[in-house]
Amino acid sequence: MSRPSSTAASGSKTATGTPSKAQTVAKVPPQDAMRETLESIAFAFVLALLFRTFVAEAFVIPTGSMAPTLFGRNKDIVCEECHFKYEVGASDELDDDGYLVRRLDESICPNCRHHNKIRDLPVFKGDRILVNKFPYQIGNPDRWDVIVFRYPEDMQKNYIKRLVGLPGETIRISRGDVYARKNDKDPFEILRKQNPNKQKVLQQLVYDDRKPPLNLLGKGWPERWAPMQKSHPVGPLDGWVLDEKSWKHETATRSFSIEPGDEAKWVRYRHFVPDRNDWAGSADNDPDRRPQLITDFCGYNNCTGGRSLNIGDDRFWVGDLTLNCTVEIASVNNAQAELVLELNEGVRRYRCRIDVSTGKATLTRNEDLASDTGPSEVEMATAQTPVRGPGTYTIAFANVDDRLCLWVNCNWLNSGLIPFGTGAEFIAPVNRRPQEADLVPAGFSASGMKAKVSDLVLQRDIYYRAESVSNEAGRNSWHESEVPESIGVHDVLSDPNEYGNMYARHSREATFRALGPDDFFVMGDNSPRSQDSRLWPNEKRHAANRHAVPRQALLGKAFFIYWPHGIPFLNHGKGFKLINHSPYRGQNGEPAVETYPEYVAPFYPQWWRWKRIR
Repeated sequence: MSRPSSTAASGSKTATGTPSKAQTVAKVPPQDAMRETLESIAFAFVLALLFRTFVAEAFVIPTGSMAPTLFGRNKDIVCEECHFKYEVGASDELDDDGYLVRRLDESICPNCRHHNKIRDLPVFKGDRILVNKFPYQIGNPDRWDVIVFRYPEDMQKNYIKRLVGLPGETIRISRGDVYARKNDKDPFEILRKQNPNKQKVLQQLVYDDRKPPLNLLGKGWPERWAPMQKSHPVGPLDGWVLDEKSWKHETATRSFSIEPGDEAKWVRYRHFVPDRNDWAGSADNDPDRRPQLITDFCGYNNCTGGRSLNIGDDRFWVGDLTLNCTVEIASVNNAQAELVLELNEGVRRYRCRIDVSTGKATLTRNEDLASDTGPSEVEMATAQTPVRGPGTYTIAFANVDDRLCLWVNCNWLNSGLIPFGTGAEFIAPVNRRPQEADLVPAGFSASGMKAKVSDLVLQRDIYYRAESVSNEAGRNSWHESEVPESIGVHDVLSDPNEYGNMYARHSREATFRALGPDDFFVMGDNSPRSQDSRLWPNEKRHAANRHAVPRQALLGKAFFIYWPHGIPFLNHGKGFKLINHSPYRGQNGEPAVETYPEYVAPFYPQWWRWKRIR
């Protein structure tokens, strides 16, 4: 049957002005209506396919190689002791077919190092993200983009990592930092995040003083932040000793307050790290107890019951730190009033001096902490800040990737980054070994003002481990570590000199052959647990550069977390079980492990983690 005529379809009238009967009952035949419906569905499907192919696509993160930027299958934990909230990866509970083959039993809080029972906590799927494909259709990816690509060893699998090396570059990993050069005759240069705000969001926790382990402190465990004064130019803890007559520590509010004075008075951080025995014992305040060097501890990985016992895997000293705090200035008593923030790294001491009368900030460094006759402070750069006179200021001071950065009053409307320019960048000293000063690596002082400092949070930079497989190695070769696991660098973290000697004797750099004109080098933010360009086996493709991601494998740029996972509520915050995990069944038909809920309800959105991926 043909379509109705254009006249009938238009609803024309008879001579009397009344629609004719034939015109009134004209309808689209059922066959044609069905065909139009099918055509509309097909067209919508084609549009969706084109959108998915060329514009954007949704992905789910399965594993924790990009933690803490992106979470794979994980558990949310609130520490039983300090109440710090953190996540631990749970992808090891499943085999490659998705069956539950083991259970996580304990995890270690990254803040206070308490061992928390997590076996019966709910588990969640990984972050759901949107990937923008359009930028790579018309342009080139940028360094430090989070990219999705097809795994070179199996093009049916999609991987997500951070893009580090660009075409033509030779990549080197040394002491946690990444370097590159374009020409064999050029020196390697450190790869900084050109946007410091991206650097800022990648920092990982060392200690949050707002969440102290009160039970441990009540047993006599020392506070990590304490008023100190320098009694000697050198010696244990670089000559720093406790000072009970300057800053007042208000433990209830987790703050330090000081009255006006002409002399600068200091509060410093000491990295006291309790172990299981300390938690179980008296934890008395031993005057001979030594703090440790800050390491690349990653709470997301430290658990028992998974693939292996990952406790104690924090082996490498990290000197790139960020100090965050809130400063409340009640009054300024003289024109020389000054707030000083300090970060130590090896033989260098980096300071940010803020004149609170004018708001001028000055970045300085000195060359050698171990020498009493060494160079005095060297001015690096100056800039104006809002820290001027009485008021409340949130401040972050960072020494990361051979560059100093300062943020003041950062919020969602204002990045707060203070523009120091290239003067804030520097070349690392030849001597890269840790010193006694790295046992008290961060501090602040005040003079000429009445002030209170609170919200103290110390963070560290990502430490990229120098692990690799030689490009010429056989198909099944084991990878080389930065320091062999049999070498106990973890056991000498309270002795910087011995750590430095041991690291110097046994450590190695990882250098990768120059990338081709269409090759890229990628790494995960969770460097200790990331299968990335450093470690690919080259078993299937036998590539000239086993570490390279070819351009044709790039799918797009990850740009937004649109569903981190819901938060269950009711039933004591656990929700109600909908579906259990599918356990692996052995030959006798018995479950290999005790199962637990995979899906629960009701839940509400975790809206605070809906965010752009940096």
